[in-house]
Amino acid sequence: MVSSYRQPMLHRSVTWIVAAVFLFGTLTVLWPTHRASATATPKVLLALGDSLAAGYQPSFGTSLPPINPSSGYRDGGFPGSYAADLASTRGLRLVDLGCPGETTASMLGTPAQRQCARLYSAEFAAHSQLGAAETFLSRNTGQVALVTIDVGVNDLLHCVSTSQVSAACLQKNNVATQRNLAGILRSLIASLHRSDPRGRVVAMNYYDPFLGLAYSPGSTQGTKLALASLAATNAFNVELSDTYRNFAVSVANIAGAFRTNTALPLAHYGGKVLPLDVISICKLTWMCPVQSQHGRDIHPNLAGYRTIAGAFEQKVGS
Repeated sequence: MVSSYRQPMLHRSVTWIVAAVFLFGTLTVLWPTHRASATATPKVLLALGDSLAAGYQPSFGTSLPPINPSSGYRDGGFPGSYAADLASTRGLRLVDLGCPGETTASMLGTPAQRQCARLYSAEFAAHSQLGAAETFLSRNTGQVALVTIDVGVNDLLHCVSTSQVSAACLQKNNVATQRNLAGILRSLIASLHRSDPRGRVVAMNYYDPFLGLAYSPGSTQGTKLALASLAATNAFNVELSDTYRNFAVSVANIAGAFRTNTALPLAHYGGKVLPLDVISICKLTWMCPVQSQHGRDIHPNLAGYRTIAGAFEQKVGS
């Protein structure tokens, strides 16, 4: 999402590491070791995409995700990511290759961030996030139960800002975005099914952080920009859903989880009377000054990432 996506992102917390050890120990007691064979249930969640996949928040500044002690690389994302929450809920081990600022074009080619390029090259001898994912899948046959992906919104962010929404820019860039996304899905799904035909890919649509402009700066101009951004987000989510449907990929409804398009009832927040979807953005992201000490930022806060994880869990469990 916005310029802050260019900040470094990408690791599971100490709490999750302890939980994983406990889970493994529990399974060892409940099932004899002869059942822990190549036919065991897959145990990896592979998270792909942009800074949302990595779990970035502005409070992390320019810091990198911590090193994963089991791999020796920064391949676990930031603590509190939706991928980490989902992996914990599903009893899976997380490998997070999400990259800040990643677009559909950079996912196919040169990574959006230098540290991502270093990670993919050092750990997987790959030149792109998609290449790294395919290498991971080939190395872990039968072990990847779930792949999550969120990518595409960074392709269009330069068309939307806190001062304008360019419909012409959005329309022009969306064509290339959907074409690139189709190429990503075609390769990713083929690689996953070679690794394990039972593996699933689950994607997501997007919330609209610029609804927060109705809170600040507010007034007629802020509301006008928020409404224009909402229309653009709705149109983009429809295009995403169509592309994912063409590849039989389930889509977690993040827009719905963030109450996007739910204006009523109006309620009080930060000394103002606002639509429900605006208040939701203020509570679940860093877009509203009352919530942020780091300046306006489009990324989710911890509650926002938990909301995203819940939407994924609802889709994965269905």
